[in-house]
Amino acid sequence: MPLDLQIRAMLERAAAAPAIPLSQLPPAVVRDGFRASILASLGEGYEPLPLAEVRDHTIDGSVPVRIYRPRTEATSIPVVAFSHAGGWVLGDLETHDEVCRHLSRSLPAVVVAVDYRLAPEHPYPAAVDDYWTAVCWLAEHAADFGGDADRLAVIGDSAGGNLAAAAALRAREAGGPPIAVQALAYPTVDATLEYGTRPGGSYTTCGEGYGLTLSTMRWFVDCYLPDPAARIVPDASPLLVDDLSGLPPAIVATAEYDPLRSEGAHYAHRLAQAGVTVTHLDLDGLVHGFLYQTRVSRSADRAREAFVDAVREALGARLDDSTEVRA
Repeated sequence: MPLDLQIRAMLERAAAAPAIPLSQLPPAVVRDGFRASILASLGEGYEPLPLAEVRDHTIDGSVPVRIYRPRTEATSIPVVAFSHAGGWVLGDLETHDEVCRHLSRSLPAVVVAVDYRLAPEHPYPAAVDDYWTAVCWLAEHAADFGGDADRLAVIGDSAGGNLAAAAALRAREAGGPPIAVQALAYPTVDATLEYGTRPGGSYTTCGEGYGLTLSTMRWFVDCYLPDPAARIVPDASPLLVDDLSGLPPAIVATAEYDPLRSEGAHYAHRLAQAGVTVTHLDLDGLVHGFLYQTRVSRSADRAREAFVDAVREALGARLDDSTEVRA
């Protein structure tokens, strides 16, 4: 399908702006630019979606999180550990605040967003260790927020999807905590970048001109995984794990013009081959990052709703009359 026209216009505006390769800039400068671009995409007059509670917390004095609790009359609702995008280098609680508010109210669920440590200052395994700490803490403390630990979801987009997939693998190996669903939006699941760079792979067809580029992904991987030997371990490259059986049900969303599409689609295929229940949302006309492009593109908005609907169904969540889905 052709690239969504609103997305195309967004990409053309970005391409017209002067750009310096990310590798030539200090990470702090790149982070500031990423945050500014995400917040600008929300548009003038943006007002955060109101919830029953939004508060910051620190787990064990070391892992900052933000807890979102929706307005609902349900006495026990699902809980979500959310990990944000940004190549393990960019992103924070502010860049994905709008996404987390939407997830909390639309599922509805208690959402805990994890402000994991970023590379290159904190290379692998800092990010996945922080996220795993938050997942285990949420499983233990779900009831404190009116949450149901038996309906625990790990959700992330891009590099955050990598962390969510890694947490599902860790939980399988550790014998818990039990995870009800892993929901991965355009995930990074092959830190070697080899699968998508094969002939016909999405790095070869979409590695330039669609926002996220192959050169940017190489920079992200170099920052987070400077040791090439670490790029093949399960926590870094879930796609390379020999046995994917026994993992929780998965939702994998991929975008047609995303350089990560090939690896995400193949991961969904391999999970299904291993007997895992999989919902693969292969979304036409979109690019990487559609979860936070909903105010730019109506197609991205519909894609996010499809992703949320799939998570809600997997969790057995129910909207009650007091829950307003849309802003």
